[in-house]
Amino acid sequence: MPFNKKLAVTSLLLIMSLVLAACGDATNTSAPAAATTAAGSATTAAGSATTAAAGATTAAGGTATTAAAGGPKVELTMSIWAGVDEAKEFQAILDKVNASATTYHVTVQASPQDYMTKLQTGLASGTAADIFWVDVDNLSGLASKGSLLDLTDMVKNDKTHPAANLDDYFQGALDAGTYKSKLYGLPWISQPLVLYVNLDMFKAAGVNPPTNDWTWDDFLKAAQKLTVDTSGKTADDAAFNPKQIKQWGFTSNSADWPPTTMYIWQAGGKTISDDFKTSPIDSPEAVKGEQWYADLVNKYHVTPTATQVKDQGFDTMFTNGKVAMFVGGAADSLETRDGMKGQAQAFLVPKGPAGNRLTQAYIAFDAINAKSKNPQAAYTALADITDAIQKWKVPVPRKSLSTKEAIQKAQPKRPAASIDTIVAALPDAKAAPVYPGYAQWADIWNTQFIDPLFRGTDTAENLAKKVRPQLEATLPK
Repeated sequence: MPFNKKLAVTSLLLIMSLVLAACGDATNTSAPAAATTAAGSATTAAGSATTAAAGATTAAGGTATTAAAGGPKVELTMSIWAGVDEAKEFQAILDKVNASATTYHVTVQASPQDYMTKLQTGLASGTAADIFWVDVDNLSGLASKGSLLDLTDMVKNDKTHPAANLDDYFQGALDAGTYKSKLYGLPWISQPLVLYVNLDMFKAAGVNPPTNDWTWDDFLKAAQKLTVDTSGKTADDAAFNPKQIKQWGFTSNSADWPPTTMYIWQAGGKTISDDFKTSPIDSPEAVKGEQWYADLVNKYHVTPTATQVKDQGFDTMFTNGKVAMFVGGAADSLETRDGMKGQAQAFLVPKGPAGNRLTQAYIAFDAINAKSKNPQAAYTALADITDAIQKWKVPVPRKSLSTKEAIQKAQPKRPAASIDTIVAALPDAKAAPVYPGYAQWADIWNTQFIDPLFRGTDTAENLAKKVRPQLEATLPK
């Protein structure tokens, strides 16, 4: 997720609705996660995912080639942030694409750790891949620097690929891939966040599973009942020892996953105003969401500390049965994860005081290096690959692929109840408001606000007053 962690424009996505509003470990597509963006080990994908055949790799700064009829295929490169397991799945998909292609061959390299740093370094030096993944947090920034190829006309003139049929997309996802009225990426995933629940742990604790009417208070009461110390006392017991916890009701991490933004929204606040002029994180509504979330760790002790999460693994604690509830991307498929202890199911996140259950949508795109020596071949490959990914990842921001039947077909092992949850969660998915300078805003947010807040060194109210001017200094002038 955290994904990892990451995490567009305001009101980017309401999947399954035309009302626009808007990982985990190394295998997750979520971001951001922690932003939700990719995190995990630096291990690259095994096998052919990381090994280019002799002479097969053509970097963006290399020699341009054109595949003549019956001649050699154009060699292209692609960068993705997938961890080992996800990269293996992607390689299997790419193998089929390459086998069907008559004009190109794509070699992929996975970099689950420091992906954006490596991508930006490659773009600056002229060695970046022809095609690469980019998420909603970074697309506009790269487009503003001229790093991405304008796809507008190529997509408009493409009458062959389903992925090029813009009428089939939800407009919010397309808006997220657009900068100054030009399209720079084809979205292959646009997922809401859901609440993964270990049903066996709920049953053992005598706690009923979540309902669609769950509020923050209902969630907290359940989390307290599911948080147990080494003597068997639960977190709602006066004799509970917060220094000797063996099981937690919920989990979060210091990389801002789940995103604090969604709790601010659920409380009726905003991180950035609609006109991108202010960053009202010190409003009463915003502070309420910020402090409630931090209190799960430092006041109620229903969530492990950042150190405990780092030592034991973020979503690993959920699959190992150490944590009863986990907020993750709809595509994370924790119910079917190898090693999952107990029966898991996805539920809607609880409603906040403002009466909504908005979550931060994670949107990812296939994009092309503006300096690719083979832009037409790269586009054909991108369209083919996007078509294939959209039948692999869920949920996809295309109307024809966002039905319960389509999602179940893409992930047949998942419980039907989880699929129902994903479909129901789509209208409440909203992308964070981003702009070309958003990376600087996010850095200040994480280091100056989130980190001290979750370490309990200051209150949300005090921190928000101090940090707001720093955040607003990064906004568009």
